[in-house]
Amino acid sequence: MKVKDVPQDDEFLQPDGDVLLRDRTYALDDDGKYREIPSAGWAPKNEAIKFSWSNKSEEAQEIRKEVIAGKYSPIMYHMIRLLMTPRILADYTGLSKRKINKLCKPKHFASIKAEDLSHIADAMNISVEELTSID
Repeated sequence: MKVKDVPQDDEFLQPDGDVLLRDRTYALDDDGKYREIPSAGWAPKNEAIKFSWSNKSEEAQEIRKEVIAGKYSPIMYHMIRLLMTPRILADYTGLSKRKINKLCKPKHFASIKAEDLSHIADAMNISVEELTSID
């Protein structure tokens, strides 16, 4: 693919100029050398992203119902909503994966230390109030 042919379907570009969702694509320049070119994507890839986000949103809503039913804590809902796994959250917080899994259970979540709650909220880039709620 030539540099001029790199797709630029900007459906997922955000209006904030500081945050751009882009891929890196390799394309041939006019000298016949490969260069790394930013790409805003192309329609089939954008559709796949939409489909994936839709599925995750549905999964998060199912988990939300289970949180309301008392099966999981709000941490589980927010992990799914934010596309995180216990391993990812453990890596971001410094807590063990085992502890994250325990805190996904309501009885353990009820006794969580304020410091751990704050670490988890920071790792998810949400407030402690948001973390303890599913609204």
